[in-house]
Formats: sequence, C-alpha cells, structure tokens
Amino acid sequence: MDFFEFLKIIDSEAKRIGWTIDGLKHYVMQKYGKKSRYLLSDEQLWELYRYLHSLPDKPVKTTKIGIPKIGLNKWKKQTRN
Repeated sequence: MDFFEFLKIIDSEAKRIGWTIDGLKHYVMQKYGKKSRYLLSDEQLWELYRYLHSLPDKPVKTTKIGIPKIGLNKWKKQTRN
C-alpha cells in the first residue's frame, strides 16, 4: 500500500466516526503539532489509524420511535413513487 492509499483509509476512518477533514486536521495539529497529515511519519500515521479505528461508529440519528432517519427517508421516497 502506498502513502496516498493509506491517507484515504485514514480519511474513511475519520468519516466513519463522523469527523470532518477539518476536524481531523485539528486533531493532528493538537496531537502531533503538524499542520498536515502529509507531514506525519509512518509511525505517526499508523498510530493515528489505530486510534481512529478504535473509536465507535458515529451514532445513527433516529426518529422518536427508533427508526434510522436515513432509512425513513429512503422509505418515504419509495412510497411516493
């Protein structure tokens, strides 16, 4: 795997937990004192990946009765057709 592929994997982990790219940049600055993920060492990138991977998925927003909103929106679109 090359460097840029690994950054894409890190980006997808950040997205999975609900972080934006700006949020990820802020974390990298706070944790490593670097302005960009591109400036991290291989070891730091692995550490960042392991940290993100250890976090739970972003909670799914639900309606008051517990239906995932995204699922409800898909259902509404299907019933309109």
